[in-house]
Amino acid sequence: MNKAEIDQALESVREMQTLVLDRQRFKGFSGAARMVGGFAALVTALVLRHAVPAEPRLHLVGWGLLLAVALATNFAALFYWLVKNRRVLSLTGLWPVWEVFPTLSVGAALSVALVRTGNFDLLFGVWMALYGASHMVHRRSLPFLIYCGGLAYLAAGIFFLLWPDVTFTDPRPMGLVFGLGELFGGWVLVKGSG
Repeated sequence: MNKAEIDQALESVREMQTLVLDRQRFKGFSGAARMVGGFAALVTALVLRHAVPAEPRLHLVGWGLLLAVALATNFAALFYWLVKNRRVLSLTGLWPVWEVFPTLSVGAALSVALVRTGNFDLLFGVWMALYGASHMVHRRSLPFLIYCGGLAYLAAGIFFLLWPDVTFTDPRPMGLVFGLGELFGGWVLVKGSG
């Protein structure tokens, strides 16, 4: 083989690799919905900081309402994407959606256990770390920067699990990490879909 044939073969391999990677990309997650969640996290932190007494159970209700809004927004956007694109996907076609459930289920169970035992101050770290871990499964189906964002959530979660001065009734750490993290993640998805 001469140099031109080798270069052509390498170019063909690169094109094939790009095609395979593009087919693995999941485009059903909404950057806009994620940005709405980020903005809602910042607003929730602001409201909890200035309008809600420093009572852990009241703050838990506030973060629970944020979770409900974020879930509703993201699943509505996913449903809209499915209808808009008239996708008839098998369960395996929606695998990126199902992949996050084991990690988030552990997060829910840990949250219930921590609330039941009154260990509210560990919740932010658990939520951040497990949400970050849920990003790890998307390393092939979403842009690489989403994976990097997951690493940042993971690092923040570890930090807040080990930092002795974190209190659940100070919403700033949670609001900033999730607010900025979701705004960034949304931006990555919007940029990546163009």
